[in-house]
Amino acid sequence: MPYPEVYPDVYPLDDLPIPPQEHQKNLMYWYTLDANLRRDQVIEGFESIIWTERYSGNGDITIVTKSTFENRSLLAPGTKIGMEGSTYVMVLDTIDDDTDQQGVRNITVTGKSLEFLLDDRVAMPALANLAETPAWTVTGTPGNVVRQMFHEICVFGDLSLLDTIPFFHEGTLLVAGNIPESSEIVTISAPPDTLYNTIKKICDTFGLGFRFVKNGDMGQIYFEVYTGSDRTSGQTVLPAILFDPQLENLSQIRQLTSTAIKKNVAYVFSQNGAVMVYAPTATQTETGSERRVLFVNSSNTTDAGPELNEALRQEGLIALAAQRNVYAFDGQLPPTLPLVYGKDYQLGDIVEERSAAGFGNLMIVTEQIFVSDNQGDRTYPTLSISLVITPGSWVAWDGADDWADVNISIHWADL
Repeated sequence: MPYPEVYPDVYPLDDLPIPPQEHQKNLMYWYTLDANLRRDQVIEGFESIIWTERYSGNGDITIVTKSTFENRSLLAPGTKIGMEGSTYVMVLDTIDDDTDQQGVRNITVTGKSLEFLLDDRVAMPALANLAETPAWTVTGTPGNVVRQMFHEICVFGDLSLLDTIPFFHEGTLLVAGNIPESSEIVTISAPPDTLYNTIKKICDTFGLGFRFVKNGDMGQIYFEVYTGSDRTSGQTVLPAILFDPQLENLSQIRQLTSTAIKKNVAYVFSQNGAVMVYAPTATQTETGSERRVLFVNSSNTTDAGPELNEALRQEGLIALAAQRNVYAFDGQLPPTLPLVYGKDYQLGDIVEERSAAGFGNLMIVTEQIFVSDNQGDRTYPTLSISLVITPGSWVAWDGADDWADVNISIHWADL
């Protein structure tokens, strides 16, 4: 099943420095990679480095260092960067050489992780005019649709053999989480766009992540569509991760609720038909100001019938996925919180947050940020809303309990 109520909007936990554990100190370092993706030169003497890995989207890197001939040569656009302990690869693309008000001349170098390559590829099944091929229609589970699109463009080179990804290796490198991918068979009708935008829309709709990861110094790059693990209190397989002020691991709580971008029904129009699609959680009898309609102009030219209706329905669901209620619930994590990225949690994991009033929500780890500057090394996660849990709602019931253990005098209204 896909994640319930996955919101593409990201709400970072502002100013949450989580210094690395004692045994992790002095282990955060970066290096350039050679033409065969092997470690080359260690990056030293920098003012700051910010390295961000993302669950569903490309990560990025920002390096600030002295403007010298050596640094400008070492960190030239096109240079690939690796980080100790990470499987991601960043590619530098921009260098800004500037002098500040104190007369200090620094360069700020930025780049993106390898997923950016998907933004330089086109999501179409063939090189044809838009009258013949106005959209790419693929049927399968959401994860397999993404894998098929990637393989046809970046492995098989259906549009051009020059579109294939260097160093690509079949299979998977990292273990996916225990949250199963959606097994629903869907028909995706993707209008002409970049492969990155097409894949990201599908993954955001069905709660999937995607990544390029490097296998050490083997010169192998893997493309993975994956999920995280359930680390909430409703399961017993993994240790639960709860951020709760009563546990003294969450303070300075902030809540934000907004319906500004909410849409709960989509009218999807195409050349040969139209459908009305409701958001999965929408009440289909809402009227007046509660009915929030989204217009979707589809380029699908499939003949009228069940196949077209299903393709338009999926197109409507994907469009509605970006138009949901906003509920931000965050707080500050104490510096002593003993959680280690890559060990205690991963990108895509679902964790819990609770307020002192009993309100809570399930949060997805959507980013992991690493910072090294004159304040030291630190790393912290960014969490995005997954599902709001309010006291008294049925979802607040402990998922580990069995109906046979519930007192027969208890009614739904009491849960």
